Amino acid sequence: MSSRLTRRSVLASSAVAVPATVAACAKTSPEENGFGSTSNINGSGKSSATSTPAATSTPTANPTPAELTITSDHPITELHPDDTLKFAVVNGSLKDVKITEKNDDEVKGTLEDTVWTPEEPWSLNTSYTVTTTLTNTDSRVDPTTTVTTKIKSLDGDTNVVEMLYGDATVGVGMPVIIKFHKEVIDAKMRAKIEKAMEIDVSPKQEGSWGWLDQSQLMWRPKEFWKPNTKVSVRGKLKGLPTSSHRWITRDIEDSFRIGDSRILKIFIDEHKMDVLVNGKRERSIPITTGRPGASTTTRSGTKVIIERDRTKIMDAETIGIPKGSSDYYRLKVKYAMRVTYTGEFIHAAPWSEGSQGSANVSHGCVGLSTENAKWLFNLCAAGDPVVNSGSNRQFKPGEGIGCWCYDWEGWQKLSAL
Repeated sequence: MSSRLTRRSVLASSAVAVPATVAACAKTSPEENGFGSTSNINGSGKSSATSTPAATSTPTANPTPAELTITSDHPITELHPDDTLKFAVVNGSLKDVKITEKNDDEVKGTLEDTVWTPEEPWSLNTSYTVTTTLTNTDSRVDPTTTVTTKIKSLDGDTNVVEMLYGDATVGVGMPVIIKFHKEVIDAKMRAKIEKAMEIDVSPKQEGSWGWLDQSQLMWRPKEFWKPNTKVSVRGKLKGLPTSSHRWITRDIEDSFRIGDSRILKIFIDEHKMDVLVNGKRERSIPITTGRPGASTTTRSGTKVIIERDRTKIMDAETIGIPKGSSDYYRLKVKYAMRVTYTGEFIHAAPWSEGSQGSANVSHGCVGLSTENAKWLFNLCAAGDPVVNSGSNRQFKPGEGIGCWCYDWEGWQKLSAL
């Protein structure tokens, strides 16, 4: 009997020694029995124990700095001139954007929300560096993160555009001519270009833009300009497309001034020219014009002096008459004023003075005596109207500065808007 009691007391001593070791590793709740198990006292007064797994530590998450994605309307390595940049940030927010090109020249632009718009369209064939500052939301990383991204604009082609006769004093028939070196075939693109144009006329006169063809945008008044008018033109054209792979790379800003009113009236069938200056006839000059024929008759219609040359080589090959032909000629003439791109000039023709005032004997030009030609040359300027009548061959718009081939209603229909 005493030996059993002694054995139980030994077992009890062993059982009491274990909780001290567990407690060093894990907490025990009031309901636990000291062995890491939950005690449940049943109705018989006996206890049962349910074992639980040993406690494990929770892994610590890695720091999460802000991440950035930049997109655009086109790939960011093929930006079109009018593209914007869009910034998407996770685990943070967008704080600042700085864009530079070569030589660290900063590109100006505006940031609204997460969209950055360049102040000027992207230049073609150019690389840029985008330096973006992000604010981190994870407190375990630095407050901000800086991200550097390389972007590039499209390797596109340039359509050169210019205003002809800028900064000149021109005649009352000269329209504003915006010349594109490559055609703008798409009508919607022409409309965007025309919408970007502004014109200031002093004194005010009614007028309209119109596309003479797909490479010439013109503004002409309803009637010939008033003398001494000042005309200023501006166009925010940089970055506008003129085809799927070609863009305008600069804006337009230019002006010209209208001089005195000088109008030349040519009566083909009467072999004479009346010269009107500010509404008054200054001189009536005997002339000869093109002899009858499909390719030689001088064209009727309102032309405009395009250019003036004190001396000019007239070579028939330039109008399709080959060397060896009985009609071929190559002459050095004086006081030449071009009125068509097809070869019509007003010039001195001393060899035809015997026919001037009585017959038409030229290849299409208007011939005058040297004296009259010199006087007229010194009087006139580019832009002076030349109103021809009396032949059955009509001047066509594309054969010269042809905006006056149209009446006012017809001209307005040539607007792209």
